[in-house]
Amino acid sequence: MMLGARALAIAGRAQVRGAATEAAERQAVGRSTYAALESRLNLQFGDRGLMERVCTHRSAAGSGEASNERLQWVGKRVLNLQVGEHLERTYPNMTVEMLQDVQHGSFGLSSLAEVGRHFGMQPALRWRSTVKEEPGVGATKVLGKAVQALVGAIYKDRGPAAARDFVRRHILSRPVDTETVLQIKNPRVLLAQLMQRKGMERPVARILKETGRFTSSPVFIVGVFSGVKMVGMGFGSSLRMAEHRAAKDALIKYYAKEIKDLPPASDQDAAEEAELSFFEAKDRERAQA
Repeated sequence: MMLGARALAIAGRAQVRGAATEAAERQAVGRSTYAALESRLNLQFGDRGLMERVCTHRSAAGSGEASNERLQWVGKRVLNLQVGEHLERTYPNMTVEMLQDVQHGSFGLSSLAEVGRHFGMQPALRWRSTVKEEPGVGATKVLGKAVQALVGAIYKDRGPAAARDFVRRHILSRPVDTETVLQIKNPRVLLAQLMQRKGMERPVARILKETGRFTSSPVFIVGVFSGVKMVGMGFGSSLRMAEHRAAKDALIKYYAKEIKDLPPASDQDAAEEAELSFFEAKDRERAQA
């Protein structure tokens, strides 16, 4: 009985020593990893433990240890505001539903995870998968949330202007694949409605080129015109498919049209806008009355 108790005590002490050693090793590796990550991103947080918190998912946070949940909560809202502002200004023809599709498809967790991989954040992440048989399940979501937490950390440690600049340089600068992201159903109906709403002539489809009509693999190229202007073009193995793609192409060209070289909005712009007037001095008082 005594031997059994002694063995349990020895095993317990060994387990404690092992856990302490593991924690020390993790901390030592962590410091260098987090410092390297800050250096790559040209960041210098005032709080030296902030980058570790950015990379610590709640699944790995120990008792009394802070996870990245609160930072992620802040960062998500900073990103939503800035991304929403950017999309609304860049794509003035898109409907609200389309803007939501683009935001989710190009700036959701999967896309943010790609940003995190580009930053090299994976080695710094601390998390545990809930699926023991497949430890990689959930990695993309965890990495995307870590990027949101990083934005939140910059916002809290460096201020709103620094967070805005970081998002603009590293996230908004990425290309947006509007053709893949936009969910356009019934393009022929939508195009007819759009032409009517814009006061343009009803769309007309014309065959531009075809080959192998009477073979097993025909190809048709169809253009959709409004008056003499071709507004869209598509191809397919049938005229119906080619017409469908041409109508979709016309819609994407219209809705995904960008306002390029648009300077980012800022609080300073708003202040300058309030002061700026194009009236001459003699007429300014009358304009402001």
